[in-house]
Amino acid sequence: MFGEKKTRSKEAKWMMTFADLITLLFCFFVYLSLFNKPQVDLKTGFNVSEKTISNLTGRLPENIVKGFTSMKGTYFDTREMFTEKLETLIGQKQTGLYKTQILIESMAKGKVGESAGVMKVEILLNEKVEEALRIPLFFAGNARRGPVDPELCTKEGLTKNPKEIQEFDYIIGTELAIIPSGERITSFPLCLVNDELYEEPEEILVQIGKLRGDVERGNFVTRSIMIQDDEPLPTVTFEIARRDLYKGISNITAHIAPISGVKTDIPLKFAGTAKERKDFRFVDGATIEIYPYTEKGTVEIEVIQDEVPLYATRTLIIEMEDNSVLNADVGKISKQVNTIIGAQEMKDCSGINRFLRENEAFSSFELNASKSRCILSLPSSFLFLSGGASISKEVEVQLSSFLNEIRNRYELEGDAIRVDGHTDDVPLSKKGRYKNNWELSTVRATNVAALMMEKVGFNPERIAISGYADTRPKTSYVSENGNRKSGRELQKARKANRRVELIFTRPTKKERTRKFFPEPNAG
Repeated sequence: MFGEKKTRSKEAKWMMTFADLITLLFCFFVYLSLFNKPQVDLKTGFNVSEKTISNLTGRLPENIVKGFTSMKGTYFDTREMFTEKLETLIGQKQTGLYKTQILIESMAKGKVGESAGVMKVEILLNEKVEEALRIPLFFAGNARRGPVDPELCTKEGLTKNPKEIQEFDYIIGTELAIIPSGERITSFPLCLVNDELYEEPEEILVQIGKLRGDVERGNFVTRSIMIQDDEPLPTVTFEIARRDLYKGISNITAHIAPISGVKTDIPLKFAGTAKERKDFRFVDGATIEIYPYTEKGTVEIEVIQDEVPLYATRTLIIEMEDNSVLNADVGKISKQVNTIIGAQEMKDCSGINRFLRENEAFSSFELNASKSRCILSLPSSFLFLSGGASISKEVEVQLSSFLNEIRNRYELEGDAIRVDGHTDDVPLSKKGRYKNNWELSTVRATNVAALMMEKVGFNPERIAISGYADTRPKTSYVSENGNRKSGRELQKARKANRRVELIFTRPTKKERTRKFFPEPNAG
């Protein structure tokens, strides 16, 4: 009796000891769990399900997703076993991509129009978390970020559009995204500022910041979003279409409208009678630069007149190169005509020059200047019929109108006027009215001079008449290589040389002279 009782007592004590051990172990694991933070990670012991694969489709490379598909329905006891199997299918490097815990995506798929107003950006988790997850956000890129204002930037877009934010490209409502407990997704708005500036595509980089605890950042933690501008190209034009230039530095200015958000380069080309490095030079290159958010750009041009040239009036035509202008359209005033006026030591012919420019009927007239003379060349094709010297009534009216305008110009006051007739080198037919080019050139000059005196009222005492035939060509009949011109070049030279020139010469000061024979009544 006593022995049996003792045995049963020992068995009971052993059972109680084992139960206590299990209870202690359970309490230990519960205690440990209190110190663990929620984390997004692969669980120990799991099946590769359809849901697992669908969650990854579109977020991971296609070859990785295929690797998962082949393992659908497979059970793994440990994460290590799953990883080893996955590495055999897709490789160790690609396997690392599966460890992505947080992914960031955009509903706009990386591109959004400026006029969209707002863009929803989403942050996704691979698995749900038991506690709310706070995710810091960072923003970079060349797009200009405005202030953080949750009242101004909401999921519906900007609540107002004050002038102060027009200098920015986007506004954010928060720098901290929160995924609630039990959820896998959250979103935040990017509010776009739709300004009137033409801009190139601008990039917003959204990045997930450093996370606390055991939650890991994945490989897809940065999202690039491109803002596409919707404004038309601005227009560039020269400030003025025509002007006179004198010795020294002048600016060539181009305007842009409306103001652009990108730099605009305007390459220039030039033509005319003025020669680069002889009559002018661009100080810092022949490209106008208009910087972002500015109204205009300039280049400097220097008029060179250190040595008094033979001709004072030269034409410099500056044009925008239409095909080379980027980020802008070329407007109506894409050509600027600059008339380079001679140095101060030269004869003032500006009044005649201005009248010629303002009256297209006399566009064939050519004006040059020297130190003491204004040389006005009238083409024979304007004045006479071929081989003739008579001025028609129609031409007489036009020419009289022109001569009336310049007769009383102050800069020509008191000038001596020489009327010179010139022909080309083609001999006259012996059957014609005039024997030779000498006679023809003289008669032509005489008829123009007669018109000036009889119809316009020029003082005959100031006028002299000369005929030079073809002995003083304005354009040479010989080319640069020393050969006589032929074909079109020869015809062009002959046309230029057939002319009547009006030469206005500044009167010289009277010289003091000594009389060798005194007056009879002198003392």
